[in-house]
Amino acid sequence: MKNDVLERLLIDRAAGELSPDVEELLEAHLDQEPAARREAAEIDETLRLASLALAGQPVAALPGSQPSRRVPSWALAMAACFVCGLSLGFFSARGRTTLPHTASVHGEPTAAIVAADDPGFWSARRLHAGLSPVTVKAGSPVIWKSPVKRPEIL
Repeated sequence: MKNDVLERLLIDRAAGELSPDVEELLEAHLDQEPAARREAAEIDETLRLASLALAGQPVAALPGSQPSRRVPSWALAMAACFVCGLSLGFFSARGRTTLPHTASVHGEPTAAIVAADDPGFWSARRLHAGLSPVTVKAGSPVIWKSPVKRPEIL
């Protein structure tokens, strides 16, 4: 019997797919050939181990290994936004103080004068400079319509 035909028959027998007549003929051949009997035992053991592996039994954890802790995707997105905001703030503040604005009046280039103490739109100095101390009497109503406008004191 050819080796490749014998292997296919042995695999089918181990899987339980042979008809009873063909299985009887295969057993008669294996009784006459000891090398074929050893190969049949190897194929049976291989298919048994493969079926155990594919059965979905729980796999024992390796000693010393710890499950990985994944960082949630929302945390990574928040960190990326934070870094982008910091870098934009850094580069915009750095670019504003080092690059003067130029304009052209009647074809002559002129440099715009930028005050060194100009606090900028989003600075805390601008906020504090625009605030004046306000005294509120106890019990007088305060109406605050917008966070960008001063509250009205009645």
